[in-house]
Amino acid sequence: MDRRIDDLVANPHRHFGDPREVLSESDLSFADKRRILESWKFDAQRLAESTAENMSGGEQSDLREISKTLVELNTLEETPVIVTRRARGGGIRSALMLGALVGASAGLIIAAMVGVPPAGWSASIGLVVFSGLLGALFGGVAAVIRNAVRA
Repeated sequence: MDRRIDDLVANPHRHFGDPREVLSESDLSFADKRRILESWKFDAQRLAESTAENMSGGEQSDLREISKTLVELNTLEETPVIVTRRARGGGIRSALMLGALVGASAGLIIAAMVGVPPAGWSASIGLVVFSGLLGALFGGVAAVIRNAVRA
């Protein structure tokens, strides 16, 4: 691996048609990419100096493109990577279930306090179901808001 990297550093123009191709090499580290581009930049600077002194063979210098690519590499390297971790039980589904449980419990407590209505048990069961649905709605909305605030 070291011989390959050394060859890439010594002869980058032989292995890459364009400096930006260095950035797309996934098997190279940032340090290796920097070494390759710095070597290529040094060669391009020497070529530009030779051209300025009328000593070149007419080759074009890629100095500007190489410099831009080095700046881009620095930007990529300095970009922080955000690692998100899924909180235990922090999803919308669990918030819906918890809200439904709390709502249904509140409906049961209210039904027990009121007693059996004249309409019978069906009204009490309807109150518990309605309270559970309402609790699920509030739990889901709260989870969506919480996730939006965290993002």
